[in-house]
Amino acid sequence: MTTHSRIETLKQNLSPFDNTVRADAAVLIGLSNEPEPTILLTQRALHMNSHAGEVAFPGGKRDADDLHLVVTALRESEEEVALPQSKVEVIGALKPARAKSGILVMPIIGVIHDAPELHGNPEEIDSVFRVPLQYFFDIKAERTHRINFRGLDLVVPCFRFDGYIIWGLTAYMLVEFMREGFGHHIDYPWPPVLPGVLVPKRSES
Repeated sequence: MTTHSRIETLKQNLSPFDNTVRADAAVLIGLSNEPEPTILLTQRALHMNSHAGEVAFPGGKRDADDLHLVVTALRESEEEVALPQSKVEVIGALKPARAKSGILVMPIIGVIHDAPELHGNPEEIDSVFRVPLQYFFDIKAERTHRINFRGLDLVVPCFRFDGYIIWGLTAYMLVEFMREGFGHHIDYPWPPVLPGVLVPKRSES
């Protein structure tokens, strides 16, 4: 399947952005418009107060003067990884999902044109990387990542790519993106049963 046909499939399958849907934050799931399309991801800086060192999409909390959540996702992406807003064609959105912190996060789907050179803002980002879209068609989620949550030693599902571990809400959003955008199901046992954790609810097909 060509990149053009994949993007056309996304446009047909994804729900358009609805600015009446409320959320506290937004992230950008950015797909490059290249012969081998990739998905843009970051690793958060180790000195951050929350989610330190974790893999995440560029994005953040909505500012009071953001007109809507697309503005939030594009503004934060430019601030975090120097992605020019003019390079992103927004083509849809997924339903908001709730992070373990309790905030509601909306994934905005966009096509990145001309694949600009990106670099992370050192105040927030340790590294910027891209994962081939095909990887998520070919790979299965592993059950190998261990975390300590409120004193509990837990094994959670994850994807491993080039030394990075993609898990939690970011992995959940990737799974939903593949399911909603391409009709491709990935076995990702989410949410885990954890005491006191707010988790996203899977939308019904």
